[in-house]
Amino acid sequence: MRRSIDRHPERIKSVLTDNELRKSFLKGVSKDEKKVVRAFFASNSDNALKTKPKGYEADHPEIELLRLRNYTLGTKMKQADLLGEQGLEHVAKLLATLKPMITFLNSVVMPDEEESEEDEQASDESEQDDVDA
Repeated sequence: MRRSIDRHPERIKSVLTDNELRKSFLKGVSKDEKKVVRAFFASNSDNALKTKPKGYEADHPEIELLRLRNYTLGTKMKQADLLGEQGLEHVAKLLATLKPMITFLNSVVMPDEEESEEDEQASDESEQDDVDA
């Protein structure tokens, strides 16, 4: 997960800045990336690392996301909203809102072969650039 955030932070940020996701799971925080990341970090901070993870600098631009051990989203629902006539629709809408996050997490944990090969090639090219420098 950290490698994905380090290499492609725009992937998780594009998911987190989605209007419906912010409204439903991040207390309607504005679309500003820094505010969204802070809100997401706050919702997952109970189990976050106290300091930087090994292999990353403390001033890394994505240090808040890198310090996380959990990448979860949740919301509170009133019992009446859940059990009422619109309960099923409400839950279905929340699940639909979560689909991009689930897709992102799955792509990191169980990457498609093509994506995995692209990341490996990019890593190999980066390492080669380091050797050439």
